Amino acid sequence: MSARNQDTSLKQYETHTDISWSGPVAIPLKDEARAIQAAPAYDTEQAKRYITAMPALRSLIDSIPEDRSLICFGKCTPLNAALQHLETEIRHILDDGHKISLVMADLKTLSGVSFCSDMWMCSQSTIKAIYTGSVLDSFPRAFHDNGQYIRDAIVLSDNLAYERLRGIYGKDPLRKWCREAGVDESFADPPYPRDKTARDMFKMWTRLYCFLNDGSDISNAGRYFAASAMSAAREYLGESFPLQTKAGWENGIGDEADESGHPVIEARFTDGDPLNDECATNDTGVVYAENGPYLFVIYSDYPCPSPQANRLAGVTKALHAVQAGLQDAGTDHRS
Repeated sequence: MSARNQDTSLKQYETHTDISWSGPVAIPLKDEARAIQAAPAYDTEQAKRYITAMPALRSLIDSIPEDRSLICFGKCTPLNAALQHLETEIRHILDDGHKISLVMADLKTLSGVSFCSDMWMCSQSTIKAIYTGSVLDSFPRAFHDNGQYIRDAIVLSDNLAYERLRGIYGKDPLRKWCREAGVDESFADPPYPRDKTARDMFKMWTRLYCFLNDGSDISNAGRYFAASAMSAAREYLGESFPLQTKAGWENGIGDEADESGHPVIEARFTDGDPLNDECATNDTGVVYAENGPYLFVIYSDYPCPSPQANRLAGVTKALHAVQAGLQDAGTDHRS
């Protein structure tokens, strides 16, 4: 969600948060319990086993060649049918006049797919995930002192809660994570970066994955990522798999209306420049699938909210099929 608009779709969450104060989490959400119960056990050996692979995974992401078309990277290649499915979903978005950028990598095989992963995009509130993680990593008491802000920033994507956290803890925690993840520290400067890439965010999620699974998350704040709002992955995969996600969105709609009474999106929000483009439907996170976890980042410039279903649903499902179809490098399965 942007600093400008509070998403009306969040009215489904019946909460009475008083954002003027924080402290330990005191206000639960009615819709939160089921998702949190489905959250992964963050200290399991299965999750921990992939932490040592993160440096290699970051190097792999850095080595992705120019990907103006859908490409595969790593030692394994997905099933051809799954790739065609994903390519079709990407084409739907492009043919609709919108941009999309994505990276997905399977942690077990260190293989994945990408599309326009080095294109500047409007990342919006996806940054709240890594910022809150970095704060908790640097300040272990942060969840006790300001847990209400942390929960509301993650679950509700509440802008004011997030901005209060930045006022309290500053940029240094996120700058530290940028250095550790190999991302330029300028990522930490604006509250809502608009000139960063899916590769940048993916590498930051490798750092967040370590935090969530190596025992650093002593207050288990990571369970709130299992209930984050507006996530296509949570909506369409959450019933089947434990996951942790953080979406970011912006509708770009102003106060004017067209002749039919529909709200008008100002041209400056759709001019293709991410520094001006405040239309976004994004999703980032980790899915703990049956054959191992995978990380993903999807950025688009679809305005949100929309009268239609989440526009990233098809891409989310297709990425899952790609990950499920990854096979051993020695298997020829492309025909």
